[in-house]
Amino acid sequence: MRSVIDKLIMSVTPDSDRYPPLLREIPDRPKVLYVMNPVIDWGNSVPIAVAGTRNPTPYGIRLTRRIVRELVYEGYTPIVTGGARGIDRIALRVFVSHGGDGVKVPPCIKLNDYIYDSTVEKISEHLCTGNWSVQMNGWLVKRNRIIVGTAYALVIPEVRISNPHWREYGVACCGTQHAVRYARQYGREAIVIKPQDSPEDVREAYEVIVETGAVPVSTIDELITELRIVTRR
Repeated sequence: MRSVIDKLIMSVTPDSDRYPPLLREIPDRPKVLYVMNPVIDWGNSVPIAVAGTRNPTPYGIRLTRRIVRELVYEGYTPIVTGGARGIDRIALRVFVSHGGDGVKVPPCIKLNDYIYDSTVEKISEHLCTGNWSVQMNGWLVKRNRIIVGTAYALVIPEVRISNPHWREYGVACCGTQHAVRYARQYGREAIVIKPQDSPEDVREAYEVIVETGAVPVSTIDELITELRIVTRR
């Protein structure tokens, strides 16, 4: 077991140069991060987080690709996502395919995960050991603070309701809402693109995300303007 950790994973603490500097600033920063395949020079990075629905519309897919290409062009790197299917995975793959560095923040890192993308760094505060599956739901929510805390801003290309009973049970409408709440708590800007001719569950989720604290923009140009202000570029 130890040889696997030595081969693939390093543990870093807030005093390490492998620890994302913006993440040090949040009050509930992880005391230790497990890092697989370190590729990021955090001292010379302008990280932007991307999150969104796991079930994007065709428009949402196209929009995500356009946004990511513009992030590459503007020099925002690395891109930080949770790596889930949908918006997260599309954004990460497009970014890497255009020469950028990517960071995936899974809820935990598997010790037997020998195969990994050489251009993507994985970071988590947990290792998948013991009875980790029973804690996965909590880890999925808490890892959002790492995604948001690591970046200057959170970009949301498209979001939609994943729990139709969210109002009834008083829970989040979707996972992205947790990320926006963390962004508000940490003083990081969350930016969401206004939907166009989208299904009702996309429009409803957009309104909820804005109510939660995300800044709405209508175009990619407006998005980039907001990012320039946030990152002072």
